[in-house]
Amino acid sequence: MKRSSAFTLIELLVVISIIAILASLAIPAVTGALARGQMAQTLSNMKQLHLATFNMDLDNQQAGAASGWPGASNTTMTTALAWAAALTNGNYLKTTELGKLLSAQTLQATNTTSTNGWAITVYDSAGSDDNGTVFLTTKNVSFAAAAVSGSAAPTASAKPYGDKGFVIFRRGGDGQILQARFWTNTMSTTNQGGPI
Repeated sequence: MKRSSAFTLIELLVVISIIAILASLAIPAVTGALARGQMAQTLSNMKQLHLATFNMDLDNQQAGAASGWPGASNTTMTTALAWAAALTNGNYLKTTELGKLLSAQTLQATNTTSTNGWAITVYDSAGSDDNGTVFLTTKNVSFAAAAVSGSAAPTASAKPYGDKGFVIFRRGGDGQILQARFWTNTMSTTNQGGPI
């Protein structure tokens, strides 16, 4: 008698179930890598915003004007919108470029007349020369002015990255992509202004 070399139904079901298990294990890794890639783009965008703001501050210092850093202690840029307007009016960034830099993943900044679509929160960083002062973060986190109790850690529903992680950029020019579990380690900042 000849024996058939075809798979039996049981063998086929076992192979399919193994493939399904491997796929279910790979999906979180793929989505995590995608989110980290998107956060790297946001970090790059924050670096561009930092450079434009730094240049504006240098020009203002040379002209004897108020600081170019946003914040409550600065008489001309007390809101994030005023800071954005100063960047575009001073020809440091075009309005379309600024909109792209303020966007990330699910939040698209279609204009710079409202912060609703922004993926980035701007902080009061004009009153301090401390390089550790937070300048920008993604909107899924919030630092309160000099108080950990008023700060908010990332939640699963917070846009743009939920609890997958967040991006923070400091006035000194260094930025980090951090996982949500490292939230408490970033709260050691002194001289911290709140969101504007």
